[in-house]
Amino acid sequence: MASSAYDILGQKLFDGTTKRIYSMIDQPGLICIYRKDNYRSAGKTLSIPGSRRSSIDSSIRFNQQQLQSLHSNPNLFIEIPGKGALTTSITTCVYEILRETSIPTFYVAPHPQPDMFIARKCTMIPILWIVRRLANETYMKRNPGIVNGHRFVPPIVEIYHKRHPVVYRRLTISNIDENLESSRESLIDDSDSDSDECLSSIWSYEQLLNAHFDIEDLKITQTEIEYMYETCCTIFDILEHIWMVKKSCQLIDLKIEFGITTTMPKEIVVASTFDTETWHILRPMERTTAVGVDLIQENLIWINSTLRDILDLNNKISLTTKLDPRRRSFAQKQISTLDDADTDEEEHPMNCIIPENDRIDTQKDTSFNQYKTSYFPSTRSRCIVVCSSSADIEHGQKIKITLNELYNIQCDIRLCSIYKSTKSVLKFLSNYVYEHCRPTIFVTLGNVNNGLAMCLSSNSPYPVIHCSLMNADQPNNLFDINSYLTSDTAMFSVVFTLPSAIQNVIQILAMNDWRLWTKQRGKRLKNYLDLLIADQQLATISSTSITQQANKTNTGILTNK
Repeated sequence: MASSAYDILGQKLFDGTTKRIYSMIDQPGLICIYRKDNYRSAGKTLSIPGSRRSSIDSSIRFNQQQLQSLHSNPNLFIEIPGKGALTTSITTCVYEILRETSIPTFYVAPHPQPDMFIARKCTMIPILWIVRRLANETYMKRNPGIVNGHRFVPPIVEIYHKRHPVVYRRLTISNIDENLESSRESLIDDSDSDSDECLSSIWSYEQLLNAHFDIEDLKITQTEIEYMYETCCTIFDILEHIWMVKKSCQLIDLKIEFGITTTMPKEIVVASTFDTETWHILRPMERTTAVGVDLIQENLIWINSTLRDILDLNNKISLTTKLDPRRRSFAQKQISTLDDADTDEEEHPMNCIIPENDRIDTQKDTSFNQYKTSYFPSTRSRCIVVCSSSADIEHGQKIKITLNELYNIQCDIRLCSIYKSTKSVLKFLSNYVYEHCRPTIFVTLGNVNNGLAMCLSSNSPYPVIHCSLMNADQPNNLFDINSYLTSDTAMFSVVFTLPSAIQNVIQILAMNDWRLWTKQRGKRLKNYLDLLIADQQLATISSTSITQQANKTNTGILTNK
């Protein structure tokens, strides 16, 4: 590691086979996690005809020397140059995605060194949650009769008890060597989460409920179990959606672990690190000659590049700038190969619409970027709020502020009247309809009988939502229901409140924007958990007298918030 990394590093809290954990100077609630280049496959397999799994299974063909070494010493770990930096980047990308949903995680920020990241210090809950969408060979062995590749709808959630969870002990100078040695013997790294030494048999929900875990002097009650269960389902749903809509890949399964923060207020947070064994992804069949370690390297590079592409992090080379020469040469070689492969029709749509002899040489023509920017419209989602009178502008501003500040959606406010000038409405509409690749929604304000919503929906392919706000002075004069029910005018949606209009806009645009989709999914989770906690608190108060409630010790993490 670079010497500059030690400027903020404190004591070494844990030294495992695939990672090393340090405390941070003057930051007792934070840790730095350093990912090593070591790798040992858990030996799980998945074989689905016509597909390729991006993670690693036991069918990897190692060379004869590696194979003999693995058989003779099952604790041997293969060193893969650059794996630590790639794994750290993958983990960082996933947590940046989850940040959009406001799900509590232990991730804080990246570290200047590419194979380290900063996280919140927490005590791990000794439970491994595995969410499965497709059945693999390991699942088939435990459940005979299940077809390989069977799709679970909804996904199933398996609960494993970890006999040796990672515990980040605070070490002192006097016993640091002794504790480190005992940690190596008694603690199993998260890369071994599927090994027999680490996991007991699968637990049922009832077994977990009756385990009565007491971690950090806090009990894991039914509320906390439901919290973790629903969070697992939400995270899987989010990552599955992103892999499917952005890269046409299927998320097969996902492993998630939780921890309890050591600083007040204590809370349950997602505390997984994402490696080749953390999840399995099916992508379209591709030819590859890579075997053994090369296949692991190829998959790590592909997953990292794909996630960075989804997050629009195009500076791939930054991962390798601070690696040692041996690791940097490998990573730079792999990244340069990926950059060459990325020059396809999807990344450069000019190749699809311009003949070969008319294409622009981007190396010689320095004005290409400016030309491309002006030629291709933006693909950013937007909402156009159309007011029929100046009295509606105030309501339009409320919609604009909400969409801009909470959802980062571009919102324009326009003023049109079909009665005063129909020609101006059609001219105004022509400024938007030519941008075919840009998701756009129109929201009209005012009385539905003003004809504005009907005109826009009749002359454009974009969805139109009419918001007819209720008038306290004229409650029965919202619109002419008979005229609205005719086939010619029923071409747009009608809502009666601003929140309803905003929600409709978000849900429609979310079909083409994974960030909006994840925000909505996270909002659904929050609503469920808020209701769950409130119900649990109400049940506790109802079943306990006021005196008993005052004297009662801690019953859980969430219910005491």
